[in-house]
Parts: sequence; C-alpha cells; structure tokens
Amino acid sequence: MARPDLTDALRGGLLGVAVGEALGLPWAGRPPREIKRDRLTDDVGPTGAITAAVLEAAATVGLSPSGLPAALALGWREPDALARRASALHFGFAPVLVADLAAWALAGRPLYHLVADHADDWPPPFRGVAADDRAVVDALLAVLHRHDDPSEGMRAAVRLGGGGAASLTALVGGILGCRRPTAIARVPWLGRTVVPDDDTLEQAVSALAAHRRP
Repeated sequence: MARPDLTDALRGGLLGVAVGEALGLPWAGRPPREIKRDRLTDDVGPTGAITAAVLEAAATVGLSPSGLPAALALGWREPDALARRASALHFGFAPVLVADLAAWALAGRPLYHLVADHADDWPPPFRGVAADDRAVVDALLAVLHRHDDPSEGMRAAVRLGGGGAASLTALVGGILGCRRPTAIARVPWLGRTVVPDDDTLEQAVSALAAHRRP
C-alpha cells in the first residue's frame, strides 16, 4: 500500500530524476579518475533526455517500459508486483529491477538489504559505468546498498563515471527522492538545476497517482 503522502513521494521522485541527471550529464563519459569530489556540481544546470523520458512515461498510460526511465515510471504507477513484472519482463531483467525498486521506494521500504546479495559482490568498474542497461543497473544496486540519502547517493553515483553516469545518477535520484522526498528539497545543487516547471510536474504526479491500481 502506498504511503499517505503519495503525491509528495512522486514529486520527490520526479525532482530526484531531474537533479540526478543534471549532476551526471557534465561528467558522462569521463573516467572515474578525472572526476573530482570538489568539482562535482560545478556545471550543474539543464536536464536532458532521461528526465524528458520519465515525464513522458509518467503522463502516458500504457506506454511500454522499453527503457529504464519508463520502467521507473511503471514502478511508481503499478503497485501489483505480478502486473508490473509482466509489463517489463519482455524488455529484459534490468527494467524489471528498476520498476520493482521504484515501487518499493514509493512504499517507503528500506532498500539496502533488498540489494545486498548483489551489491556485496559488485566491483566498481575501473573505466566507469558503461552506457547499457545491465551495467547501469549493476551500479544502481551497489549505490542503493550503500546510500539512503539522495544527495549522498547521487554524488557517489556520478563519481563512478563512464557513459552511463547520467542515467545512473538520474535513477538513484528518482528512487531515493521518492523514498525520501523531503531530502530532495535539501539537495545542494537543486537551485541551479533547470527542473521541470510546476505545471509539468503536477501533471505527471497527477497522472501517476490517478492510474495506480487499488
């Protein structure tokens, strides 16, 4: 069952995606050794295709979860695990995991123990996280095992570098922002992120909340 503050959690997740992508985009494709802790937020600003895809998936009922952003929205929309997995499974195991994580976060469940078996055996890639679903989800599980605070999780994600940095950081922000929506308001670079306007956010939140099945 979703928490009483459903709309706050959904808004926190959508904003988390935006601030995560905005943090990750300037570093996408860079190897970890080039990413400096004291410069992580230097070039934060616009969002990109990931935030747009999540907003589109949130507002479009029945959209196939053919990518990880759409799978994130599916998890927020569909509380029934069997229906959720049936919708995502034919696109691969990675979208199923992302949809499940989004649903668990929306329910307020702690995530670290749910991903412990995988994350404990995950070696951080020397050259960064590759820009493919499996690599991004591997890194996502490892970050969620170690971090519950959205800001800390997104900072850890972007420091992994690689072509998947923006996607990974957006997913971390979306999942942890949904689980802890009040923490998103304290993200240090929120004020410099070009987040979706209030009307766009409210339309996406309303669409997700309205189409959740009882």
